Amino acid sequence: MNYVIISDIFGLTSPLMNLSGLISSNTRVIDPYKGVMQPYDSEQYYYNKFKVGCGHDNYAANVLNVLNALTQPTTCIAFSAGASAVWRAQLLTGNPHLKKLFGFYPSQIRNNLATEAKKPCEFIFPESEVHFNLSEIIEKLTAKSNVNCIQTPFLHGFMNEYSENFNAQALNKYCNYIKSV
Repeated sequence: MNYVIISDIFGLTSPLMNLSGLISSNTRVIDPYKGVMQPYDSEQYYYNKFKVGCGHDNYAANVLNVLNALTQPTTCIAFSAGASAVWRAQLLTGNPHLKKLFGFYPSQIRNNLATEAKKPCEFIFPESEVHFNLSEIIEKLTAKSNVNCIQTPFLHGFMNEYSENFNAQALNKYCNYIKSV
């Protein structure tokens, strides 16, 4: 199986490349900053950089281009803003090579609940989100065909070593989970 990893607002980082290697040697990483390796900085710095330099609509359009260009069976693994972007993009692609989507803590998905799942989608949510009622979002998503949601005891960003909420045990658990399904 091939994998496409869609980054969060931090973009292409050393920890993301390490995560990619934990999953498979057949991975391609997509990020909002055109493949430029990003240095360590604060979440606020990257939030501002993402809003000014890319934004959610542009990121979803870029991800759609990637999905449309797939030539082999591929699973997509996406994080935060990337998970929300691929949720929007999977609806628009007709590419049969996209086989499954794993989306970790896709907080912006709350703004796209009318979207349906054309491919099997599995969302791994944190314990809670600050800006909205996570239980309501999970309930609406799990009512959709082709959608499965898991709520973890971890916090938003738990898979990202640059996040203040990083959890090494969760990283290993969910990398192994992805490889097992």
